[in-house]
Amino acid sequence: MKTQRQTHAFLYRSGVRILGTNIACDALGSASDLVFLSHARAWPARAPAARAGRRQFLATETTLRLLGEVGTKLRQRTLPAAFGHPFNLGPHRFELLPTGYLPGAASLLCETEGARTLYLGAFCPEPLGEGYEPNLMRRADAVCIDATCADPALRFLPRAEVVAQVRAFVEDCRRRGDRVALLGSAYEALPAVVTELAAAGIAMRAHRRTAADLARLRFACAGLPAIPRFAGKLDAGEVLLWPPAARASLATLAKLRLALVSGAAADPKALAAMGVAHGFALTNLPSFPEIVTAVEATGARQVALVRGAAESVASNLRQRGFVAYALGPPRQMPLPTGP
Repeated sequence: MKTQRQTHAFLYRSGVRILGTNIACDALGSASDLVFLSHARAWPARAPAARAGRRQFLATETTLRLLGEVGTKLRQRTLPAAFGHPFNLGPHRFELLPTGYLPGAASLLCETEGARTLYLGAFCPEPLGEGYEPNLMRRADAVCIDATCADPALRFLPRAEVVAQVRAFVEDCRRRGDRVALLGSAYEALPAVVTELAAAGIAMRAHRRTAADLARLRFACAGLPAIPRFAGKLDAGEVLLWPPAARASLATLAKLRLALVSGAAADPKALAAMGVAHGFALTNLPSFPEIVTAVEATGARQVALVRGAAESVASNLRQRGFVAYALGPPRQMPLPTGP
């Protein structure tokens, strides 16, 4: 007698979907979908609001504000949603819960016919700034988690300890008379670092995109200082904040000590690929141990993983007795290159 295969609660079709609903999580989906934007980074980078078409959205007000002009245009087609206020759509009961990833970042709990499904996505058990709502879990039968920084082979120190290490590195550079640039994202580790450096009286300037992102965060993070935009000149003792993707443009600035402040810094290969000697593994995404703790907190036996080390994490969780699987776009089979 064949063993009946357990139905997966999540599937991937132009984004993660919750089985039995028209919810497309952190993806544009189709015109008939209700698109859940769990946080401000979920919107495609530099995509115009026109990409939204006629879709309806589900997001917190804070997420819309962090999206800037895009969020303003999406607001008229976004269902009002707040933490701790469950609502019904057809046969489904939904609730938004804070994840600690960014201000306003949310997970989505769906309950129908006794089954509870939690799209947790990106979460952080140690919020990296004032104004970041603490992560909150609920019991669920199935959960979907972002595994970008969850490779079981990687090791992460406590976040507060890493922030202190970044400050010590910057202070050492300044004592030596070296100029320093920190490569990182305003929507990842930089807010905690900026707050720490500002408390130490260290002045900073930022790439125009980083400065704009930090400025948007300030409405939710009262303690985050205003950082002026870099205009080609770095005064003595100032620290430069720069997006990793624009690292090549720093070549014109001589004698800069570069440091990557990101979850990617836990991987020596990532540092080598960027040509950066110093790295601080600081992220607002969960590590593998944090994913295990979160899954156990929900009581879920079924776990879907997306992005990054999804396959590796799923394999490890299966060894622990969970029904775990990776989700993502289908992979194209490589074509033969010779006889």
